[in-house]
Order: sequence, then structure tokens, then C-alpha cells
Amino acid sequence: MAKNRILASARPRGARLLLPVFLASISASQLGAREPRVDEVDAIAELRPGKVALATSEKGMKFFALVPRSYDERDGARLIVFLHGSNMNGHQYLETIDSQRWCRDDILICPNGESGSGEPFGANNYTFESAPLVAEIVESFQGHFNVTQTYIGGHSQGAFVTYSAIMLHPELYDGAFPIAGDCWMQNEPNLWESKPEQMAKQKEIALAVIHGQADPVVNFSQGEHAHGVFLAMGYPKLRFFAPEKLGHQFALSPVEEALQWLDAMTGRDPAEAMRQARDWFREGQWGWVYQAALAVVEADSADLSAGGAAKNAIAAVEKKAAEGVVAMRESMGSKSPEEWISGWWDFQQKYGATEAAAELVADYWERRAEERQRGAKLFQTARGHAREGRDAEREAALKQILNEAPHTYHAWYALQWLKD
Repeated sequence: MAKNRILASARPRGARLLLPVFLASISASQLGAREPRVDEVDAIAELRPGKVALATSEKGMKFFALVPRSYDERDGARLIVFLHGSNMNGHQYLETIDSQRWCRDDILICPNGESGSGEPFGANNYTFESAPLVAEIVESFQGHFNVTQTYIGGHSQGAFVTYSAIMLHPELYDGAFPIAGDCWMQNEPNLWESKPEQMAKQKEIALAVIHGQADPVVNFSQGEHAHGVFLAMGYPKLRFFAPEKLGHQFALSPVEEALQWLDAMTGRDPAEAMRQARDWFREGQWGWVYQAALAVVEADSADLSAGGAAKNAIAAVEKKAAEGVVAMRESMGSKSPEEWISGWWDFQQKYGATEAAAELVADYWERRAEERQRGAKLFQTARGHAREGRDAEREAALKQILNEAPHTYHAWYALQWLKD
């Protein structure tokens, strides 16, 4: 039986940074100025549409949940999982999402980090072990509700955990939108190169990275790094939202735009996906056009108009890709590694999923496998020189990577370091 009661609120306490992230920046009205009224429930089945509820998972993670009044079991709904910033709690972010009128018809879950005050409305933090706890909650909701797509996002500390979640449990998520965070070294996508089945699931996830260029808390370079490591692994559904004037404020982030992009990548609304694809076509974003069109063709709900437009878009991108393959082969054969490696990432984003590029892409990844060990060894050498302040030796090792292992993940790092 649901127990409707007022739970005590608490202001965030002093910083206790268990992860390399700082206090999330949201408005003062979300910092416990009033005592929220929520349902406290013992089971998901007790959730009442339109009512915010607090529950605890079997493994002990507290979370806030909101099922929309519009939920219909026949049609289903998106499931949005959002992870709070450090020394915050899920309810503060749920309130912000609701006040911004985002996710109005979605099932919303906002877990509390398992470390910190332990108070539902207090200062809480995630740890390196949070992703499996979040996964348990997600699985329970997917089993109980008719979930059409599952997206996970997070702000600041929550963004770090978002990357962890999609790497460790990719089968649960269709899309992700981490905001103002970075990908831990322990979660960088190249670590799964020896596990192709896991890596294939990871690459099915659409990833919208969001980071403000004016962020004074988590440096913008960390967002660039997060986007870069997935770019270097050839993720086909990848986008970087980098508003020039955005600081660390969650409420001002382009969440709605990111969700629309994720929907296009997953075929949620075929007509809207093709509308966006027309804009991307004019902008030369062939990769997004291609992925949106593929999703529409595969969607059971695609109407004839959207389906026909999608097939035409695929044909148009394939034509562009054939031209791109010729140019890329010429570049790889005649230009220096520094020149063609930079061009490769753009080529793979635009054409990597097309049939026209299949042979060239397969050859690239075959060469990457052959060069991987050599690239990793040279990269460790370069890092050793960097730690000891031997700049000339470091630079020489990085250039050696580009010459001897240009197809590797480490070549992307080498190129960035040499630029810096």
C-alpha cells in the first residue's frame, strides 16, 4: 500500500568529492527550500500516474519516479533515466526537468547516489559502483511497463556515471545524453575491442554529448575528450552539443534538442526524423541522415511517406559515400598520417555505416587489430616520457605511433597531444 507522507528535506552539505566532479549548478529553488510531498512506495506496481514517488531498489538504491498521467499500456512510453550531480539528489533534478516541461509524456527515473548523507532529499553522491545499481532499477521498469525507448542522461557527476552505465550495460539503453562530464579512463570504449559482441551493443546506442564551452566547473576540454574517444572508436550515432555561452547550468542545457536527435536516431517518430534529416542533408551531416533513415525503414510504425523519403535519403547518402571513398583512398595513399588520420574520423562519421564504404571500413578495422599492440606499447612509452618531463622523447614516440600504428585508437590520442 502506498504511504503518502511528507519527507524531511535537507540542504546539500559540504563537498565530498568521491568522483572528479563538483557541485551541480541548478537554481536555488531546488536546494531544499521547501519540503516536497511525494508518495513512498514499496513496489513499482504502486506507482500512481502523475504522482512523484520515492522507492528503494532491492539492492538498496533510492530513486524518485514519475509515471505520466498520459501513460497508456497499449502505446507505451519512453523511459528517461537521469543521474544527479554531486552532493545533490534525484528529486532536485526531477523538479527541474518537470519545470522545464521536458519529458512530459515519459516515465522518469531519477536515482540517488548510494554514498553521501543517505537522506532522500539530502546531499548524495555516486561511486564507481553505481552503474549496476542503476541497471537493476532500469530492468525492473522495463519489465513492468511497455517501454518504447530507454535513454539515460546525467549532469556533472551523473554524466560520468552515464558513460559507465552505457559501457557496462549497453543492452539496456537506446540512447544517452551526458551533460558536463567526461568518460573515465576505466570506461573508455577501446577497452572492449577484445569483446566484439559487447562493443557491437555499445555502438548501437545513440550518444548525444552535451558540454557548455563556458563551463567553469568541469572544463570544456573534458567534454571534448569524451566526444573524442567515441569518435575514435567509430560510433555511428554520435553528436556533440557545445553551446558557446552555456556554463554548468543543467536547466539551460539543450536537453530537448538532444532528445529530439536521439529520437531520430532510434526511429521513434518517423515523420519528425525525416524532417530533421532534411535539415541535416542541407548541412552535409550525411551520417545522421543515414542513421535516421535506417531507423525509419526499420520502424514498424513508419508511414508510406516517411518510409519512401527514408529510402531516397539512403540512396542519396550512398552516392555521396561512393565519392567519399575515392577521396579517402587517395588521401590515405598520398598524404602523411597526420593529414589523413584527421580526415578519417570525419569520413567514418559521415559514411562509415554505408554499403559503399563497407570494404574500406573493414580494411581499416582489420589494420587496427594488427597495429593495436604496437600502438598501445608506444603510447605507454610516450606517457612515461611525459611523466618524467622528457618532451622531445614524448613527441618522438607520438610521431612513431602515427607512422607505425596510424589506424589505432592511440593514434587519435597521439594526434591530439601533438596538436596541444
